[in-house]
Amino acid sequence: MILSWKAPIYHNEKLLGSYDAESGSYETAGSNFEYLSLLSGKTFPADMDSPKIFFPCSKKKLTAYDCLWLLGDIPLVSQRLANFLAQKAGAHVQLLKPISIAANGEEVAEDYYIVNAAQTISAVDQSKSVAELSDSGSILYFNEIWFHDSASGMGEIAREQDSGDLLISQELADAMIENKFNGDKGLGFYIANRSFTPYKDHA
Repeated sequence: MILSWKAPIYHNEKLLGSYDAESGSYETAGSNFEYLSLLSGKTFPADMDSPKIFFPCSKKKLTAYDCLWLLGDIPLVSQRLANFLAQKAGAHVQLLKPISIAANGEEVAEDYYIVNAAQTISAVDQSKSVAELSDSGSILYFNEIWFHDSASGMGEIAREQDSGDLLISQELADAMIENKFNGDKGLGFYIANRSFTPYKDHA
C-alpha cells in the first residue's frame, strides 16, 4: 500500500516551522532558497541555499519530537529518524540540514534534517479519482483521490506527480511506528481512498 505523509490534521500550530525568523514565512531573507524546490520530487539544487528554520514553540517542546512539520507539509526529522531514513530509504530520500533552527528565538543545537523526496512517480488511480481541472485541462486539485496499492518506481519515498503528495511505503511507515518515532499528533500517515484517512491512528 502507498500512503501519503503530511502534517496531522490537528497539529499544533506552534510546532509548524517557517523558513525565517517570522511565523508564516515561506522565504529566507537574503537567500535564494525556494520552498517549492522541496515539492518537485527532484534532488535539491546544488546552488540553492538551505533555509533558516523558525518555530514559535519552546526549544524543550520542539526537541521532544522526532517528526515536526514545516510550511508546505515538509517533514523535519530528528537525527535519530534521519539516520533511520538514510538506512531504509537512502536511495529515494535526500536529508538536508538547515542553516539554523530557532525555537522562540533560542538556537537549537540538536541536529534536524529536512526530508526531500528525490524522485517523482504516478500513483493516483485516475479511474476512481475526481479532479478539478483548469481551462487548459491540467489538474488543479482532487475532490476525491485514490492511490494505487503499488506504482512503478515507488521505492520507499517519492512525490506524486499529479497530487503533489509526499508518498511513503506502508512498509517504511510501519517500521517508523514500530521503532516508536514520535510526532505531536502522530507521524502524519494517511490512506488515500476517496478522502484522506489516518493510518493506524497516526494522523
